[in-house]
Amino acid sequence: MDLRALECVVAVAEEGSISRAAARLHMTQPPLTVRLRSLERELGVELLVRHGRGVDLTAAGRVLAERAHRVLADVSAAAEEVRTVGLGTRGRFGVVVGHTVSPRLLPHLAGGAALGGGVDLTVTEATDADVVERVHRRDAHAGLLHLAPGEPGRTRHPRARSRGLEVAVVAREPLVAVLPDTHPEAGGDRVDLSLVRGARVVVAEATGEGFAAHVRAAWAVAEADGGHGLVEAGSIVQAMALVEAGAGVTLLPAQYTSMVWGGLVARPPRQHTPVVETAVCWRPDEDSPVLRRFLRTALSTPEPDVLGPAHARHGLGAAHW
Repeated sequence: MDLRALECVVAVAEEGSISRAAARLHMTQPPLTVRLRSLERELGVELLVRHGRGVDLTAAGRVLAERAHRVLADVSAAAEEVRTVGLGTRGRFGVVVGHTVSPRLLPHLAGGAALGGGVDLTVTEATDADVVERVHRRDAHAGLLHLAPGEPGRTRHPRARSRGLEVAVVAREPLVAVLPDTHPEAGGDRVDLSLVRGARVVVAEATGEGFAAHVRAAWAVAEADGGHGLVEAGSIVQAMALVEAGAGVTLLPAQYTSMVWGGLVARPPRQHTPVVETAVCWRPDEDSPVLRRFLRTALSTPEPDVLGPAHARHGLGAAHW
C-alpha cells in the first residue's frame, strides 16, 4: 500500500464514483479500478460496494479512507515544512550586533520581509570582541560589527580571521559630529573639528573597538591639539546624553543622525575622515539555510553615502567618502 493507492481511496470516497475519481486523479477509469481491486486483494477485505449509481465504501473502506486522509495531510505538511526549512523561510536565526552598530541597519537585513514570517529571530548586543566569539562558538549564526579604518578594500577583521570567520562589508557611512544646538559650531552646515573646543566624548574602546579606532583617526585628521580631555561613554546613547549635558562633543556613525534628540544637532565634519564600515561575520561551515538567505540579502545591499546628496562633499564623488 503506497501513497498513490491512498490517494485513490480518498478520491473515490469523496467523489462517490470511480469515473469522477479517475478524472480528478488525471487517469482513466480502468487503471483506477485495477488499482482498487489490487488494494482489496492486498488487505484481504472489500473496500467498495459497486452499484448502478456509483460506489459506496464498506465499513473497512470508510476506516481506510479516514486514515488515508490523515496520512496524506501529514505527508503534505511534512513536505511543506521540509521545503520551507530548505529554502530558509522557516527555522531559527540568531544575530549578535555590536553596541555601536546602528539599530536602523538590522531591520533592513533581517526584518520580516527579508527573512520571512516563519523564521524565529533572536537579536542580542555585545562588544565587538564578544560578537566574534559568540559567532565562533555558534551562539549566533551571524554578527554585525564595525571594522577599524584600514587600507582601501579591506574587509577582514583580525580577530575574526583568527577564529576562521568570513567577514564582508554590508554598509558604509561617514562620521558626523554631534554637539549641543547652542554650541558655536552648531549653526553651520559643517563642523571644523580643529575649532571645536571642549572635551571629546568617546565611546569606550572595549565597547566597540572598530568604531573607537575611527574616532581616534578622525580627531587625528583634525590635527586638534592635545589640550582637550576625553570623556568615555559606555554606549552611543550615553555619549549623546553626555553631550546634551554639556560634557563636550562626540563623533558618531551617520546612521545615528535620525536618532539625535532635541537639544542636539548632527553635522558632517569639514575634514575628510574615513568612512565607517559595518561588516557581517559568520562561520563558513555553518549549515543554516536561513543564514544563507540572510547573507544573500546582506551582501546584495548597496553601500552608499547614507547621508544622501544633501550632505555629499562639494566637488567630490561618493568614492571619496
